[in-house]
Amino acid sequence: MKSISTIIGVALLFLAGLCYFINWHALVPAFTVLGIAIMTRKALEPLIIGCAVGFVLLAMQGGSKEFFPEGQGMIFPLNMFDGMFSSISRDAHDQGLIWVILVCILYGAFVQLLVASGGINAVGRYSENHVKNKKQSLIMTYFLSFFFFLDDYLSALSIGNTMRPITDKFGVSREKLALVLSFVCVPLTIIFPISTWTIFYGTQIAAIQGGVLNSAGKVITSPIEAFLGTIPYNFSAWISLILGALVVFQLIPDSKAIKEAEASVKIIDPEVVKVKKKPAREGKLVYFILPLVILIWCTIFPYPYDSEYWGSLTFSSESIFSSIDALRGIATACVFTYLFYLVLGVIKFNKISNNFVKGMESITFVLVVLGMTYLLKDVQNGLGFNEFVAEKLQGISWLNHATLPFVVFALVAWICWATGSNWGIYAILVPTTAILSRTLGADFWLTQGALASGTVWGAAACFFSDNRVLTAQSCKIDMMKHGISQFPYQLVIFGVSSILYLIAGYVI
Repeated sequence: MKSISTIIGVALLFLAGLCYFINWHALVPAFTVLGIAIMTRKALEPLIIGCAVGFVLLAMQGGSKEFFPEGQGMIFPLNMFDGMFSSISRDAHDQGLIWVILVCILYGAFVQLLVASGGINAVGRYSENHVKNKKQSLIMTYFLSFFFFLDDYLSALSIGNTMRPITDKFGVSREKLALVLSFVCVPLTIIFPISTWTIFYGTQIAAIQGGVLNSAGKVITSPIEAFLGTIPYNFSAWISLILGALVVFQLIPDSKAIKEAEASVKIIDPEVVKVKKKPAREGKLVYFILPLVILIWCTIFPYPYDSEYWGSLTFSSESIFSSIDALRGIATACVFTYLFYLVLGVIKFNKISNNFVKGMESITFVLVVLGMTYLLKDVQNGLGFNEFVAEKLQGISWLNHATLPFVVFALVAWICWATGSNWGIYAILVPTTAILSRTLGADFWLTQGALASGTVWGAAACFFSDNRVLTAQSCKIDMMKHGISQFPYQLVIFGVSSILYLIAGYVI
């Protein structure tokens, strides 16, 4: 497996060199990052090297007036240091990025509190009572993920930490545990209409110039209502869930990498487990369930004193969905959980504070990787990545109403896979695909569904995306090892989805 990874990595680095010589400079950083990441199975170092390569190319071009105006004319590495400062300064005003950082940090603290209270262990013990073998442990992992549909960060962190001790006991490799999470975490957030992804994406659709009409001929203003039209066409998400079910029910064979991982697992002796000393005070299920209920409730509904909302509530989908706020939910859940554990004496004050900080610290690496991903995106934009993609898209002679959904899906999927960025794609390409679908006469919702589906696949398949980092962290596995072992399955998802979009483009 290692030799295959080396061959693929070298091939990608060769492509990076080829792109340089044919003046496709916008693609050089992405291929460099992917090549080094696959060879080294690291996340941060390849991103740093990729950014460095990008800044070398920018220095050769004289800089970027739009993205790094103060670094124009600077040589490398001075332009990279200045670029990091410029990128941080610019992104500090990006409300979307600040939102992601806050949600990510608070989810880390929230999950750590649940772990410290014994609440997650209680879920594990409860699950363990109903899990008797290896197959059932994977099935439990798969379906437990459905309760964490609000956010892929929460799902990856919570399920991995909850089920890892159980799957370890029954001899499930951590690669396979992470694989099951990759099938479910991201796809669920783009299928359920109440999630952080759907809100963000729906907002972009509702903001399309000229408006989008619903079936009744009225302009859609609710982000959730706008998103609902894309759900049936999120093919890669649906296929991922189906493929995940086939894997956990053992209806399809494991890939070579998963087989190797499974063969190297040492099953824990049940007798050893029984004689382990139990903690003086075991956690209770309520320590997990009540904070989670508060999280879900406050994410969906405003606070009780919001008389403007509750006084005019009509229980329509628009009035309910328009109030969803993931940051409000996780912030409230953190405060409630902190006080809940403190007042009931679940955890001593010092331990609560220490674990709260520990949870935030555990996300530090994720935030650093996320920051470097944003810097890579800025470097690629400075090299004209978006213009390059738009030019190549317009140059496709066979682009028409039937092929547009497939082209959008494939293009977006590989962009997200190569850059590790997905949310920024919505803001860039939602208006573009809307114009193209109207110009070419393609189905609007099918095209937008293809766009959403492409970002889902890219986020799930990318070796260094934020979700891959969190999944690997919660499963206690090397991130690159996880990314490589699950990639063959992602190629199957991509292939089947591509065929479906081609068929749908001609039928719908």
